[in-house]
Amino acid sequence: MASLPFELRGKTVYVAGHRGMVGAALVRRLAAENVELLTVTRNEVDLRDQAAVNAWFAAKRPQVVFLAAAKVGGIVANNTLRAEFLYDNLAIAANVIHAAHVHGAGKLMFLGSSCIYPKLAPQPLREDSMLTGPLEPTNEPYAIAKIAGIKMVEAYRSQYGADFINVMPTNLYGRGDNYHPEYSHVVAALIRRFHEAKV
Repeated sequence: MASLPFELRGKTVYVAGHRGMVGAALVRRLAAENVELLTVTRNEVDLRDQAAVNAWFAAKRPQVVFLAAAKVGGIVANNTLRAEFLYDNLAIAANVIHAAHVHGAGKLMFLGSSCIYPKLAPQPLREDSMLTGPLEPTNEPYAIAKIAGIKMVEAYRSQYGADFINVMPTNLYGRGDNYHPEYSHVVAALIRRFHEAKV
């Protein structure tokens, strides 16, 4: 028998990364739901700080967690800031996923990335292609951190029965994107260049 859809109504919902493109879109969408929406800025709680994350979860006790927080960027950012992309994203995923488990979140959604698949994976991509070959070298640290988060979600689901899930977006762009001339993704960089050329 198929399980019923997860019900958000009346729940306390935390969006980690609410100022980013995906997190902001989630906040806009959740505003139409009957939920108590929780957000916290980086200045209030650094998600790389395990003690701070744990204390915040203990105080707020979110029932639902959307984990959209991440250090993100385009090819230049990924290839230049390799250590930060690996450390920051590993720490964010580990701290938030574990705190959600420890403090009884009923549902968690972790936002993955299409870069988790091997550079030469057969097209169209299939989920079972993950970990079957070498990653794209320019964004390997980010991909490894995302793969670790995905596997952490799977482990908490299998070991503890946690209702934690992964979603894999393809290339995203839109409102709230990063249009930095060097560190943005391709589509945002092109939009910026088109705009500047027109102006």
